Amino acid sequence: MQEKTFISIEFWQIVGFLLSFLGVCFTFGKMLLSQFKSQLEEKNKQIEKLTEKIELLAHKQANYDATLPLNYVRREDYIRNQTVIEAKLDSVQETLTNLYKIESTKR
Repeated sequence: MQEKTFISIEFWQIVGFLLSFLGVCFTFGKMLLSQFKSQLEEKNKQIEKLTEKIELLAHKQANYDATLPLNYVRREDYIRNQTVIEAKLDSVQETLTNLYKIESTKR
């Protein structure tokens, strides 16, 4: 017949193994949380840097928008100004034409 072998472990050995296993699990969990925390802090720093860059770009854009009308003229404004100038030139030409007609009739 086959002989059956039994492993005999005392209660305190089981408690010791269980406490060791729980200690290892706790240590790995703590290491995992610390790595997660460090990665989270690194991402927060990167987000802060990006936020600062975005604020800087927004400030530059605001300055650009403020100085743009000083350097450039919008198309509609240019057309309006040209229309006014041409109307004035037309009135000057009409006045000169009328003066020329008056002077030519006097002779």
